Amino acid sequence: MNPEKIRKDFPVFQNHPDLAYLDSAATSQKPEKVINAVEKFYRRQNSNIGRGLYDLANSATQIYSKSREKVAEFIGAEPEEVVFVRNTTEAENLLAYSYSFEGDIVLSKMAHHSEQLPWRRKSKKEDKDLKYIQTENGKLSLESAKEIIDQDTGLVAISHVSNVFGAENPVREIIKLAHENNAVVILDAAQSAPHMSLDVKDLGADFMCFSGHKILGPSGTGILYGRKELMEDMEPYQIGGGMVNSVEKDKVDYSTTPEKFEAGTPNVAGAAGMKAAIEYLESIGMKQIKKHTEEISDKIWNTVDRQEGFENISPEGANIVSFKSEYAHPHDVAEVLNQYGVAVRAGQHCAQPQVREIDVNGTARASTHVYNTEKDVKKLEKGLEEVRNLFG
Repeated sequence: MNPEKIRKDFPVFQNHPDLAYLDSAATSQKPEKVINAVEKFYRRQNSNIGRGLYDLANSATQIYSKSREKVAEFIGAEPEEVVFVRNTTEAENLLAYSYSFEGDIVLSKMAHHSEQLPWRRKSKKEDKDLKYIQTENGKLSLESAKEIIDQDTGLVAISHVSNVFGAENPVREIIKLAHENNAVVILDAAQSAPHMSLDVKDLGADFMCFSGHKILGPSGTGILYGRKELMEDMEPYQIGGGMVNSVEKDKVDYSTTPEKFEAGTPNVAGAAGMKAAIEYLESIGMKQIKKHTEEISDKIWNTVDRQEGFENISPEGANIVSFKSEYAHPHDVAEVLNQYGVAVRAGQHCAQPQVREIDVNGTARASTHVYNTEKDVKKLEKGLEEVRNLFG
């Protein structure tokens, strides 16, 4: 793949040609193909889906259905197992509200707040014990998982890739362990879906979620996958139009999954944009994307490692590089880098328990995607040298 050529597909880099955008773990930039798909829907195809008997409504319904089919194909699922949501946060909240189970809840301290907080609230409301898998060298500790996942465990919620450390967790082993103890597993794939091939059947996850805006798709789009037999037994998260078969004075017959979890008018334009994003990723190839982002991330990690007064928080080989400076606060680091045209994230990355556990105020975080080049790494290096000159 040719990242310099790929950059030309992204309007933001035409408007900001010198931008070294290293914040894709927060949100990715959008290719022309995605922007055009959203614009085309509003200009030529806009209508509400379902029940409309005119051509435009039928066309919108077809677009929505085809988008669901594309997502299902992307993750190795069936279309009826794919629910459109706004983002990973909504998916986690939907599950915490609608999925009923007996037993303890197992989380990890490295989890994003959107993965932790809904289940912490559920544990408090339903008086469920809450346990945490520990972190070791930037990954979930399999030994820790073995110590706390047992026959009392009802649900395990884990991240495929940490948004702080960027390393791939041993999720297959943890999922297998959970299933051996009859527990259900929710996999947060927000940081893995943008960079690697995912097959939910191969992974074995019972539920999986990710955000469209991180896979080059529109904001306000996300996916919840759930095994059909589990989803059918769940109560709807929201109720209203579009998710019922019939409503009588004292009786409601809800639709089957996925429709019963998609109350109200859906984001059809967003779904069209997500389909376009997946098609764009597939045109490059997920294996090639993974290889490229790992190579650029390795160069970033090595660049930080060579700089006096800087320390990598992420382990070597991670796809996200978090680091700290002995000279300056992460916000000051990010501000200096911004003056050099480098965009990084700074702070605690919505993972405060994990960041506090490693005893730092926060980190600067560099994250990559298909459009990043070695030039971006060089700009980062110059910016880090300036941080040392100013604060060292």
